[in-house]
Amino acid sequence: MKYFILAGEKSGDLHGSNLIQELKLLDKDADIQAWGGDSMAAQGADILIHHNQLAIMGILGVIQNIQRLKGLFKTFGEQIDAFQPDAIIFIDYGGFNLKAAKIAKQKGFQTHFYIAPKVWAWNKGRVEEIKKWIDHLYVIFPFELNLFKEAGIHTTYVGNPLQDAIHSFVPNEQFDLKEKKYVALLAGSRKQEIKTALPLFNQLAKANPDLTFVIAGISDWKELYQTNIQVLFDQTYDVVQQAEMAIVTSGTATLETALLDTPQIVVYKTDWIFYSLAKIVIQIKYISLVNIILDKLAVPELIQGKFSLDHMTAGMRDILTKGKTYHQQKDDYITLRKIVGNAGASKKTAELLYSAASAK
Repeated sequence: MKYFILAGEKSGDLHGSNLIQELKLLDKDADIQAWGGDSMAAQGADILIHHNQLAIMGILGVIQNIQRLKGLFKTFGEQIDAFQPDAIIFIDYGGFNLKAAKIAKQKGFQTHFYIAPKVWAWNKGRVEEIKKWIDHLYVIFPFELNLFKEAGIHTTYVGNPLQDAIHSFVPNEQFDLKEKKYVALLAGSRKQEIKTALPLFNQLAKANPDLTFVIAGISDWKELYQTNIQVLFDQTYDVVQQAEMAIVTSGTATLETALLDTPQIVVYKTDWIFYSLAKIVIQIKYISLVNIILDKLAVPELIQGKFSLDHMTAGMRDILTKGKTYHQQKDDYITLRKIVGNAGASKKTAELLYSAASAK
């Protein structure tokens, strides 16, 4: 059968690749076209548009790219018309993907959404959009199930796909740094995140010459890493797992770092218009997925002005002493892993997708 998958960012590419792997075990002749990245391509998807072209952040980013966004949605409509997929799967990236889902549904295609938009955090008004444009929703947090089911949306809890990624991770035996003790730095997966974080990471390294820092880089944006700090590209899990601690730009990587059992500080800074609006509409107390899931400040969050040299240094030194903060994070991670659950989300979702597409 034919599947069209739309993954709008790096984490979606990872989850999409695991999903494709499972789909192909069920449907070895599956024909898959996608918007995604290198991981999905490696699993045999024909990548029509790379997720880097979709990386738009903040209100200003949307305003500045309105015409490009219109062009992307037009292209999406033309591509699915030409391909005629049996099922279209949208992975995360809610704002963009829900607009694309509307186009697909109005054209009569079967629509599936894997990793639901985080309406519980941002915009419960999107629940009605999901109900209107999505045939089947696959959620990755237990507490999401009732929220969507009560709204009349066909919803299945499949577990968290990050556990699939962690479970399949095999540490590189050749990964061997001269400095056995170091702090891992994760600048994010989007262009603007990296451009924001790197200058502050450079300041941190310069101000703490007694410590070793290693940046887990993303080769998609290799040209952005203008730094004297050692950068290891596309080896994030190895870098994080062997680090004493990590300083992590908020996003999926915060949960990955926790599941790899590495203590962390979460950082984030965005344009002031987006942040000001977010403070008005946001419905959660925390920004990190770790803290949101645990509903407590398990890992420190340095947001906007607090994402600074002084705050990073103080938080980092506190964790490196392996005192109360360090041990509390380790204990909280045990609870987190129990909540997130076991691996198997990709397999379960693939089975449901294959069944739905077959019954079309």
